[in-house]
Amino acid sequence: MSSKYPVHAITSEPAAKFALGEVKKLWPFVAGFAVTGTLLFNIALGVTDEQVKNSKMANPNAGLEHH
Repeated sequence: MSSKYPVHAITSEPAAKFALGEVKKLWPFVAGFAVTGTLLFNIALGVTDEQVKNSKMANPNAGLEHH
């Protein structure tokens, strides 16, 4: 049984056909990952140094005075 296409080891179907079937199942995950990554990237680019300096999360001990 010789095929001109590479055969996937588990399913014995052509690798391209197997990949296409997986893409059809996983596209919502890939799209969600892309949208979330884009949003987080744009938010990170929008943060200024002044905002980081004034942030309680970035500087948790900045407001504490030791006596």
